[in-house]
Amino acid sequence: MSYLLDVLLLMMLVFEMTFFYLPPVLHEAVGVALLLPIVWHLVLNRRYVSSLGRGRWNGPRGVRLVLNVLLAAACLVTVISGCLTSSVLFADVVPFSLRSNPSLYQLHSTAARCFLVLAGLHLGWHLPTWWQRWLLAAGIKSRPLPARMLLLGLGVLLGAGGIYAAQQDRLIERLQGAHLFMAPALSYSGAGYALTQVGILIVFAEIGWLLSLWKGVRLK
Repeated sequence: MSYLLDVLLLMMLVFEMTFFYLPPVLHEAVGVALLLPIVWHLVLNRRYVSSLGRGRWNGPRGVRLVLNVLLAAACLVTVISGCLTSSVLFADVVPFSLRSNPSLYQLHSTAARCFLVLAGLHLGWHLPTWWQRWLLAAGIKSRPLPARMLLLGLGVLLGAGGIYAAQQDRLIERLQGAHLFMAPALSYSGAGYALTQVGILIVFAEIGWLLSLWKGVRLK
């Protein structure tokens, strides 16, 4: 159940990142609907919050907490700024002077990309645990060296593709809050741009996976 929820969250997030190709009402409606699986995800993982006051703290545990706080903050800023710049669903509630504020639009764009990056890191942090469960579910108890080398090569290729995708979408400039009206990736089709966002998510998931291997990490 939790895995299906996580997949749904990632699919909805990638879909939202293709806003340039979506009708405004669809983008806003899916953005509001995204809150439901997010809240349910928090409910399923409420034990993590209650565990913060227990046990010993080390570097990896602190990094995990920082990543989770930043992810929650990016999500919150994205949702609030999205509501304040709404042109359809909340247009009758939010004053036009506020909805037309270019700084709010830029904040929403930057926060959304921070959300995507941090979601990738969060995914990668939990990937070793998920991977072991998938292997056990498939009845795979050992992996021969050729299989491990093949997975390593695939990971390198996906990482390289993710770096290229980030460059095509000018991710670094967007995270810095630069006012960009065009990027090479926006010349792609809607499906192509969605794959660009998937590539960005994958490369940061790989970074999160590397962080999770830090000595002393204990996944809940």
